[in-house]
Amino acid sequence: MSNFDCDKLTSLVEFISKEYVPKYYPGFSISIYENNKESYYFNSKYLDKEQSKPFSKNSIFRIFSMTKPIVSTAAMQLFETGKFNLDDPVKKFIPEWNNLEVYESGSKGDFKTKVANRDMLMLDLFTHTSGLTYGLQEQTPVDEEYGRSGIENVVDSRGINGTLSADEIINLLSDIPLEFSPGSHYNYSLSIDILGFIIERISNISLKDYLMKNIFVPLGMIDTSFYLDIEKKERFAPCYRWNIEKDSYEGLNENKNSKIKDIDFFNEPNCFSGGGGLLSTISDYQKFGSELLNSKSGKSNLLISKDTADLMMRNHLPNNLDMTELSKFKLSGEEYYKGVGYGLGGSIVIDSSLNKNNSFDGDFGWGGAANTSFYISPFNEFSVVFMTQVLESEETRRLNKDIRTIIKESLIN
Repeated sequence: MSNFDCDKLTSLVEFISKEYVPKYYPGFSISIYENNKESYYFNSKYLDKEQSKPFSKNSIFRIFSMTKPIVSTAAMQLFETGKFNLDDPVKKFIPEWNNLEVYESGSKGDFKTKVANRDMLMLDLFTHTSGLTYGLQEQTPVDEEYGRSGIENVVDSRGINGTLSADEIINLLSDIPLEFSPGSHYNYSLSIDILGFIIERISNISLKDYLMKNIFVPLGMIDTSFYLDIEKKERFAPCYRWNIEKDSYEGLNENKNSKIKDIDFFNEPNCFSGGGGLLSTISDYQKFGSELLNSKSGKSNLLISKDTADLMMRNHLPNNLDMTELSKFKLSGEEYYKGVGYGLGGSIVIDSSLNKNNSFDGDFGWGGAANTSFYISPFNEFSVVFMTQVLESEETRRLNKDIRTIIKESLIN
């Protein structure tokens, strides 16, 4: 029996559709799972702005950073079998990083650096406290150096999803200083990409093959992959960018200054981006989210054990700080991150009274750059996945709040 008033849910989601479609999004789909079954599904309008291709449960989306919870879960499988500890230094698996230093001043290859206060630990990769960064954030000379070196962005065709191999990226990063000493700040970064490379080194197989064997096949995620066979082209959702200045959509190649470039997903990349490279469907991702919830509730250990799920869905930021308190830089949409910590591969609500999103304590999840999102609510035992394909829309934070508000208000007390 569902915990939701589906009539109320439908009426509220229809309001969301009128509020955001087609002005900010051509359309969207949303799915709620309870007890391994879909208890609610809704889609609005079309995949494309030309209104010719409808949504379906097997439409394929760029999930970008929703790759991170999957890869983090894969890493925790190796943790369970004793292949690493969270307090292991990263250099144990990446000896090329034996002498990483921290940025003090300078730019463009002429950096003044200092010795880090401590080693980068495996835990730091899971929680984005490693001192690594993303070039696309364009906040510091270190970010600029990522761009100059060709690793500006994990989904940039010049970077991890393009011509560079994992070892080449690791070697390039060994010559770029960290933003800060590991553990001292939160800074969103390509840390989970590095975690993916470590999975490959520990398992001696590619990240693609590891995920296929240990996540996708066991869960029946038949449409989740790093690249597409051409026969699936018709199911591949078009992706747009929201041009804030023009207040309109544009194609990915229309703005040369955009942070995320168009990507060829029909050819295998030289290495696999564990931080942002996967494609998936709403049905496939629900299989993952629902099973993660099963692990947390102790109903199943198909992916990980309950103890491991409990460990993942705990705030691991120092002193139980939230992301706003530990962040090296001011976060965009900072008010939405108050009361939200970071677990092992995803955000965790630690104080819902401080959080603007109308969340529940213990909610765990993450989103993607094209405004996809997912979260599970262990307290209420449901899993939510939302899919659309629009980059760089500032409306996403307000939309996420509205989605969570609707779900909260539709629960049967």
